[in-house]
Amino acid sequence: MDIAIFPAQELALVLGALRDVAFSNDRFTEAEAQMIEGLAELHGHRVRADELHFVRLDDLARAVVDPHRRKRVVQLAIILSLVEGQPDERAAKAVSRLARALDVDEEGLRVLDRVAHGRAMLARVDMVRRVQRFAQQGGAPNFLKVALPTLLGFGQDERLAARYYALAELPTGTLGRGLYEHYRQNDFALPGEKGGLPELMLFHDVGHVVSGYGVDPQGEIQQAAFQAGFARTDGFVFLLFGILQFHIGLRITPIAKGQQGLFDVPKVLRALNRGAACKMDFADHFDFFGHAPERLDLLRARWGVLSSEAR
Repeated sequence: MDIAIFPAQELALVLGALRDVAFSNDRFTEAEAQMIEGLAELHGHRVRADELHFVRLDDLARAVVDPHRRKRVVQLAIILSLVEGQPDERAAKAVSRLARALDVDEEGLRVLDRVAHGRAMLARVDMVRRVQRFAQQGGAPNFLKVALPTLLGFGQDERLAARYYALAELPTGTLGRGLYEHYRQNDFALPGEKGGLPELMLFHDVGHVVSGYGVDPQGEIQQAAFQAGFARTDGFVFLLFGILQFHIGLRITPIAKGQQGLFDVPKVLRALNRGAACKMDFADHFDFFGHAPERLDLLRARWGVLSSEAR
């Protein structure tokens, strides 16, 4: 999910339009300002969010004509509407007006509308369907069919588990040893063990190892942003997933509880930028066992994984 994609002549209008979305509920908060100013910094510019001018949507539509950039504007507006937590109907309507002006059809709009109207169950269903569709784009079988044995505590496969047990024999500091320790130190079952996640979700844990983000709720929302960044196909679904699960409190996956108030804007933007800068998409046919014996520090350098302190 690329972020720094707007030319200078478009950026001011985009940021102004986002500021107008944030102000739709007659409040403009520090966190919303951080989001807009952080996006500007990722583009190499500095702005004062409270000094941005009102933007007419038809002016924005005339300036931003590329379909990809138009869609990204709408997606950023959806995220901005969630920065302060539970969105209200005014925010959902403001984002919807923006999408209509740019002629963008983004599934996240329906999720936002349902969350704003208190229809949490329908929003969860929409998100599960989208994650399933993402998995199937990579050639994976039906997501629920594969994941259901795990959710029920079944899914044992001794031959599969043996491949992951062997990672313990790799030298410390390798990607494979790092993944093995990630599972064991956090008391997670390995793929193939009872209760272990299916391999189609391996990219999430590989992302944890590569990024260094923890599995606590704050680490998970940053990992969701990092994952959104490195996923070249519909990475937005992961960012939206992470914010809904770990900030709005919408429990989408039974594996983790819903949490509220964990959208630390600078940290999430930093994680998103780190993922976008990464040259490897771990969700797209990534050959984990081919890279498992390699040193993690060298892989990070090769893949362009920025320091966790990088903006």
